[in-house]
Amino acid sequence: MSSTIELPKNVWFEVMSHLDYFDLKSCMSVSKTIKLATESPICQKTMFRSQAIIPVGGTIQLAGITMHPVFDHMFYECATELEGVYVGDGMDILTDTCAAEEYATDPPVAFLRIRVVEWAPVQITSKTGVTVLQVMKTLCRFFSNDDHRDSRGDHTGWHGWDEVKLDRKGRLLLCADSFDS
Repeated sequence: MSSTIELPKNVWFEVMSHLDYFDLKSCMSVSKTIKLATESPICQKTMFRSQAIIPVGGTIQLAGITMHPVFDHMFYECATELEGVYVGDGMDILTDTCAAEEYATDPPVAFLRIRVVEWAPVQITSKTGVTVLQVMKTLCRFFSNDDHRDSRGDHTGWHGWDEVKLDRKGRLLLCADSFDS
């Protein structure tokens, strides 16, 4: 005999408020109730779906910016190919995950720059908000450039962001951590 316990929505929201992004994603895959609940406005920030986008040239408070947690669980097998970007212990290809289309930051930004080691920063602009996939495509294009590939090698390992800061003009700047060829 099986029994089902129905909980009020406010109890579900209280439980979900204690879960991080990856815990919520796991729960969503096994529970239709939690999946539906995560579509509510209360979960938009945790799920990197906020609608208020900081426009190009808009005011950014660095203390209020959160990077998508998937960046902490991502690595390259080959830096010049997007298919070589993996996420997590399960070795999922980034493009096979829903995180790829989620915003790279919360709140979402329409403009950010990436600096890799000593090279000049590259920029990403998207009026609808920069996504995780756009960031990783930019890094792959960066390493596909002959100058960068020749000096770093085709198989370059990415270890995340060394620093997230604002540049002189108050724009979000992601500084890429060390790379291993």
